[in-house]
Amino acid sequence: MGLDKKYETGILWQDTQHRQLVDLMEKLSDSNAREADSKMFTYTTAFLAMYVTHHFNLEEQYMKAYGYPELEFHLKEHQKYIDMVKTFRRDHTHFSGEGALFLEKNILKWILDHIMDNDQKLGAFIRIEERKRILAQEG
Repeated sequence: MGLDKKYETGILWQDTQHRQLVDLMEKLSDSNAREADSKMFTYTTAFLAMYVTHHFNLEEQYMKAYGYPELEFHLKEHQKYIDMVKTFRRDHTHFSGEGALFLEKNILKWILDHIMDNDQKLGAFIRIEERKRILAQEG
């Protein structure tokens, strides 16, 4: 299925990374439907930890570079997600149906909600700021 177009922010790197994450979560869901796939579960939790570091750092660099007015709020939202993933990884070191369901329902829901709200706003802001910079260079 993949990431629905309504979640796209118009920022290529951001949309690509969001798509990768949602695709991974869908693979985990498919794996759960076929019974327990502990390798997929382990891979997914490791990917989430990496994603937290890489994706959020990149977003934060853009927010700082462009002077994003909602920076502090967005950083707090990222921290909530980081805390959720850390707690999840601490409490679910091995595959369990409960853990897989939590990943699928709660973490994926958080991601999609965050993309639809905070990341849509950020994407719109970045697009405007990039247009301003291009026009300033041309003028």
